Amino acid sequence: MSRYSQIANVVSSPNIRNIGNYSICDVSHNANMVDEDDKNGGPNHLRAWMRFRKVKGARLAEALGGNVTPGMVSDLVNSNRALSAKWLRRIAPHLKTTPGLLLDHDPFDLDEDMIDLWTKANDVQRHQIIDLAKVVIKGRTGTGGSV
Repeated sequence: MSRYSQIANVVSSPNIRNIGNYSICDVSHNANMVDEDDKNGGPNHLRAWMRFRKVKGARLAEALGGNVTPGMVSDLVNSNRALSAKWLRRIAPHLKTTPGLLLDHDPFDLDEDMIDLWTKANDVQRHQIIDLAKVVIKGRTGTGGSV
């Protein structure tokens, strides 16, 4: 079923809508109909990251502290509660990842060594890793020679 499926008939007066002598106008209206996959912020990889780091919901709830319950973590995993930027920033360090990786990447699709290198690196080291990767991908040594 299409995400955009609502048609609306709008009744208006010529004085308000300035549409000449017409008082009824058919207007197509695309209502943003939410797919089941997009509810509460759309798909994410929280469940996969928890499995990857061998962290159960109760343990994550305890690590998050405050009034976070295992049920709340379950709601986040099952998209019954929105995985907002606030939640992502709180959860990511406990799963040794970043908010962006939680949203965009299944850890089982990524190289584990690269994940570990990236999560252990500080900002300066991350820029160095990126620069080195660019050199390797371009096939240069950086000294004018080729690999």
